[in-house]
Amino acid sequence: MWHVADMVGLALAATFVWPVLGWVLAGACAICLAGMFRAYLFPRNVIDIDASSFGDRPWPTVVVIVPARDEAATIRPALASLLALDYDPLKIIAVDDRSTDRTGQILDELAADNDRLDVMHVTELPAGWLGKNHANWVGAAQSDSDWLLFTDADVVFEPDVLERAVCFAERNDLDHLALVPELIRGGLWENAMVGTFLLFFMLQYRPWSVRNPRSRRYVGIGAFNLIRRSAYERIGTHRRLALDVTDDVKLGKLVKLEGLTQDVLNGDGQLAVRWHHGLRGVIRGLEKNAFAGFDYSLAWLAGCTVPLLLGIVLMYAGAAAAPGLDRAGYLAAAAMVHLAFAILLWRGRVNPALTVLLPVMGLVFYYIIYRATYLTLHRGGIVWRGTLYPLSDLRKGVV
Repeated sequence: MWHVADMVGLALAATFVWPVLGWVLAGACAICLAGMFRAYLFPRNVIDIDASSFGDRPWPTVVVIVPARDEAATIRPALASLLALDYDPLKIIAVDDRSTDRTGQILDELAADNDRLDVMHVTELPAGWLGKNHANWVGAAQSDSDWLLFTDADVVFEPDVLERAVCFAERNDLDHLALVPELIRGGLWENAMVGTFLLFFMLQYRPWSVRNPRSRRYVGIGAFNLIRRSAYERIGTHRRLALDVTDDVKLGKLVKLEGLTQDVLNGDGQLAVRWHHGLRGVIRGLEKNAFAGFDYSLAWLAGCTVPLLLGIVLMYAGAAAAPGLDRAGYLAAAAMVHLAFAILLWRGRVNPALTVLLPVMGLVFYYIIYRATYLTLHRGGIVWRGTLYPLSDLRKGVV
């Protein structure tokens, strides 16, 4: 039977535990978000790079590789922006990867009017490859340039971005430079979901740390992965990434594992892309790589997502239910998280007031992750651009 003394003891313990948990949570948020706030206060933008500082030296040769499968809706403006780049010497290799729409025809039409552009047509996918990774490898193998730039078929470039990026990479003796593109805005729910994804992405990969050679952090961006050819050969080319769905990020991982130099800059105002269309588009677009981001490991998935989910629930529960001043720590934690999200939205030219949607969007983001995991396990693999890739093969290809 419970006695009065027991009840008093529990009450005293609760009185002590509530504020302690709150301030522990606030401290954890401060540690996790400190780098993000520093990045906000001291942004590193490619648009701020003065390409004239390269001097009178000859510019290194660059080949841009553009894999494309059924990209008829976006390929023309994307290629037009690449062909308009103020960079010489430059070559663009577009690889039509088994397209069933007009992608290949559009590429041939563009190539007929510009000798900067070479087009390759892949009609069959060899065993042991993902289509995009194979297309990147095929394109890179057709050149001997000093640098390779891997990009996507829906990214629009400003004319001077490549000069700025190459100047920065050469000046800092980099082996790999990634640029984070400006994301073209959509509707309210799309904007909120994309912002939520970016918040989780930044917390997981901590891109502000990748330039530190002592840090194990790495990053790669599908819209703009600029890599020195010698580094690309050293990491084993896309052969090392043949069956890795997150090839763009993992390219950065291979660079870091080889002890090579890496950096990432903000590409606002210099390159832009509409990531997905609508909230449903974001959910479907992440089907192939949400579980892949955890290397198809249920243990890693649980270890990463469950503690974070519990912390988020505790943060809001404590802010709402802790008595009196005991909720101060929880409120401080929530304020830091929502401020970080609001600034991220504002920098993306999205109304920062959408930060109030973060609790809902966080739950949606978890739904996306677990839905992608279920679909991958249920299907026995992922379906990407009409091709089923078995899970057993994908797990063998994890870098």
